[in-house]
Amino acid sequence: MTRILVTVLVDDAFLGQFAEVVDRCADVGMAVQRQMTSIGVIYGTVDATRIDTLGHIQGVRHVEASRDVGLLGDTSED
Repeated sequence: MTRILVTVLVDDAFLGQFAEVVDRCADVGMAVQRQMTSIGVIYGTVDATRIDTLGHIQGVRHVEASRDVGLLGDTSED
């Protein structure tokens, strides 16, 4: 199973229950790596098949999977 890095945004209405939202994310298999309580953001990894499950957790506003960003055209000189 492929684990991917995700960013979870906690709904403003649930910031007072931030720890509980983090626990719910962990309960569905998210390995929480960083918690930014003041802005309601959780970073971590999860199995790719569980992203939709994270999005349905009470208190989660949005889940964003990380993706590679490359440059258009290589302008470096060899």
